[in-house]
Amino acid sequence: MNNVFAVYGIEVSRRHLSLTADYMTFTGQIAPFSRGAMSSSSSPLQKMTFETTMAFMKEALLYGEEDTLSSPSARLVMGSLSRGGTGAFDLLVTPEYAA
Repeated sequence: MNNVFAVYGIEVSRRHLSLTADYMTFTGQIAPFSRGAMSSSSSPLQKMTFETTMAFMKEALLYGEEDTLSSPSARLVMGSLSRGGTGAFDLLVTPEYAA
């Protein structure tokens, strides 16, 4: 994937490309990462983070779509921690160690 962007002189973080590749393959099949594929997402906020923000926002408003903030993109838009990595759990601290 990096070579696709490199041809145009665009540098993209390996972490971003890795996240994109994970998103495209998490079902076990390769899914397109395009406007058409994104429109099938159930998260209006995730759709808005892609390319056509206003079109997806208009659609969400007209049809009363709700977002459960289950996708990392939607949670980031709202300023919430992602439910992956260090955001996937809470730490329980014994009171005597908290001081």
